[in-house]
Order: sequence, then C-alpha cells, then structure tokens
Amino acid sequence: EEERMDPAAQVAVLQELLHPEFESAEGGWRQGWVEWEAKLARHAPLLGSLGDAVRIGIVRARTPDLLRNHLEVSAASYGADYAAFRIVVDSYLRAHGGGLRQQPSPAVPLELDVMTKGKGKGKGSAARGECFRFRDTGQCKWGDRCKWDHARTSSSSSG
Repeated sequence: EEERMDPAAQVAVLQELLHPEFESAEGGWRQGWVEWEAKLARHAPLLGSLGDAVRIGIVRARTPDLLRNHLEVSAASYGADYAAFRIVVDSYLRAHGGGLRQQPSPAVPLELDVMTKGKGKGKGSAARGECFRFRDTGQCKWGDRCKWDHARTSSSSSG
C-alpha cells in the first residue's frame, strides 16, 4: 500500500517519474528504464492511470539516438500499446548491447501522435499530408503505397 506522503514529496515523485534520467543509472540506459518502471508500479496510486501513449512518449523522449531512430522506424508495430513498445525496445537492446552506454542525447519535447477523424464533406479530394519520413530521409518503407505525400523537393528518386 502507498505510504502517505506530504504534497511536496508527491510533487518530487511525480517530477521524477515524468522526467526520468535513465542514462544516469549504474547499469546504463536499460537499467534506468527498468528502475523507472518499478517506481512507476510502486507509485501507481499517486499517478492514477498513466496511459500507454504517455508512457511511450516519456521513454521515447529519453532514448539514445540509435534506439530513437529504431523506434521511429518501428512505430507502426507498437502504435500506442506500451506492452508492444516494450517488446520492440527489449529486442533492440538484446540485439545491440543491452545497456546502451552510448552518449545520451538531450531529452526532446514530449510528442504524442494524435489521429483525428475529420467530419467534413466530400470524398477525400483534399491533398494528402506530407510523409515526414520521406521528407527527412528521402526514403519511406511504404514507397508508392504510403498514404502520405512524397513531394519531391530535390532530384532524389528513392522512396
């Protein structure tokens, strides 16, 4: 059972859980992540229901660059499901040295992908949104089947 904490202690715990520093753990990034999950479970009554998308956002914002890149490419495989996200991270860590003792990147602002369904009229004649992966890297694993626009701003033809 959660021990009673004064409000200042509650705020400190919330800040620690919402802004963790995984890379400062003795065993590296992975160990810090495991310790954060244990603290999250221990303080669940204080937090209430912290949704999967928020937990994924907190972890993604603090991942080292190589893992962050892998998570961006793999986003379709986990969506907003923390259990599936955890499997993707674990498999990456097993394949690439576990502790991730590489130089941590600075935390990026927390971004949550929110998809909304429009209520406009028409049959989809509006222009498609831009494919950010194609824009940023010049490549998209979906190629011509991608639902987003691959506007060519350079002479590059990969996709």
